[in-house]
Amino acid sequence: MDDMPKSLMEPWQASLAAVARTNRLALDNLQKLSTLQRGALQTYMELGFARLKAAADIKDAQDLVAFQAGQIEATMSLTETLINDGKALADLCAGIMAECSTLPKDLVGRPPMPLRAQPPRKAA
Repeated sequence: MDDMPKSLMEPWQASLAAVARTNRLALDNLQKLSTLQRGALQTYMELGFARLKAAADIKDAQDLVAFQAGQIEATMSLTETLINDGKALADLCAGIMAECSTLPKDLVGRPPMPLRAQPPRKAA
């Protein structure tokens, strides 16, 4: 009689372990994505504010020419940053896909839990 609850719980424990692993994987990857996005936002804000400050400092034609040259440099820097951020995001996504692809194997790859034969019950 004591074996019955254990035999009923064994398949559930494996399923709950898989759910817990899936939740941990999702949380870890959400944290990685948030860190990546927070860093990108900080970089873009710094660039934007630097350009706004440079625009506010224009006082004559020479400052305007220097500002325009700075805009070209800022655009090149932004382009490089966007490419690097895109690569980092693609790497993160590839890692997530690789980790997620192991989840079904872990679940399906396990041998099924054997069902224990119960002795036939006698009619009352």
